[in-house]
Amino acid sequence: MHSPDAGQQRRPPEPPGRFAQQRPQRVRVQAPQDASLAPPNQRPEHTAEEFYVRQLIRSQLRLACAVAAGLLALLVGICSLLVLWPVVSNIQLFSIPLPWWVLGVGMYPLIIVAGMLYNRAAARNERRYRSISRG
Repeated sequence: MHSPDAGQQRRPPEPPGRFAQQRPQRVRVQAPQDASLAPPNQRPEHTAEEFYVRQLIRSQLRLACAVAAGLLALLVGICSLLVLWPVVSNIQLFSIPLPWWVLGVGMYPLIIVAGMLYNRAAARNERRYRSISRG
């Protein structure tokens, strides 16, 4: 039932030298026998068409940001003009103050004109892209 050395604990054998525990075990790494040294035939990372599409997207984004910044500057300019020139607030048309007319009604034609100009410039960018991609 009891083994003769049951009361004694077994100790693992100690490695020779005090740095033997710190040394990592060596592992041999080899390439498979059928591995070739030539890289596989792959497409180039970026084709000319992808380059031109990215350029088109960037130009459309620049155009959109320019139109948005222009409209924002115009809106801020009109608002600051109305705030800095308080006499305008006293002018009324059909019992509605002039700043309400300017901001509520006058901005819409400016937005429509900006949209039409944006649309024309975006179409011009796309025509330019098509002429490059076909040629």
